[in-house]
Amino acid sequence: MNKLTKVSLITSLLVGLSFSVNANDVIPTDISATLERNLAAQMQEMMQVAQQELSLSLQAQLSESLFETMEQSVAVADSEAADQEVVITSALVK
Repeated sequence: MNKLTKVSLITSLLVGLSFSVNANDVIPTDISATLERNLAAQMQEMMQVAQQELSLSLQAQLSESLFETMEQSVAVADSEAADQEVVITSALVK
């Protein structure tokens, strides 16, 4: 082989190795960037789900509290109405 062939072969080998080294450096960077994006998207989705679950839980608790309050109010009103009926009935009987 002549000298020009050897030089071009070595040059092409060095260029190939240089691209290979750059590619190896880029691959971990791309992987870590992709992982960061995926983790951020998953965290955002988890936060949205947690907010929805919290909102639904608070709505359920509020509904239960209002229902219990309404039941108590109805029971008190019924009791008062029954007391008034007893008084009226006893007045009519006498």
